[in-house]
Amino acid sequence: MRIGQTLLLLCLLPCACRQVVQQVMPWELAPEVVEGASKPGSWYAYLPQYAPGFCLITRHAILWKDPRLPLGYWRAVHPQAPQRVLMEARGDMLLLHRRFIWDGMTVGCTLPEDLLPTLQHDALYYALQGGAPISRRQVDKAFLRAQRGHRPIGAYTAYAGIRLLGGPYNNPPNANPPRIELTCAGDTPAPLEADRPEPLERRKPNESSR
Repeated sequence: MRIGQTLLLLCLLPCACRQVVQQVMPWELAPEVVEGASKPGSWYAYLPQYAPGFCLITRHAILWKDPRLPLGYWRAVHPQAPQRVLMEARGDMLLLHRRFIWDGMTVGCTLPEDLLPTLQHDALYYALQGGAPISRRQVDKAFLRAQRGHRPIGAYTAYAGIRLLGGPYNNPPNANPPRIELTCAGDTPAPLEADRPEPLERRKPNESSR
């Protein structure tokens, strides 16, 4: 009985710590992030009706390359719409298709320099939900490298926070795990969706990111 209680406590401890930290350092977006979303050609949009929280959504496809992150070859597809590819891993590259919702820094203030590192991290955490052949430690280390490249000051503090409080199941808008399909190096990438104008502000978060 004591062993069971100890295990339960260890499972609940990160959640309790997260709630305490969020009270001390509440989530917020820097004004520059909100203003940047309205600039012509911005790669992301801001959905104020869903703030605070998951109110950022990508307008375009995003491609990352990290030689130190062996992703393998796979694609994540929509759990209810197999024809819609959400992201693709091709060796050391990750292609994230448009309309993915994320929240920036889960705790504290999100600056413009934080947008790409947090987007990459949230996307890979979502892939982990579906069983992508990578580890949480690899994903967190990739976030540290990206954060050091965009905002070196505070990068290790942010990394320590996600190691202590983070987890691949802490993403409400992306709660339904994607289906992971293994691919080969020579497979043709899925066609990108056309960047057509659409009323992003009318979408619900769980519809936009899935």
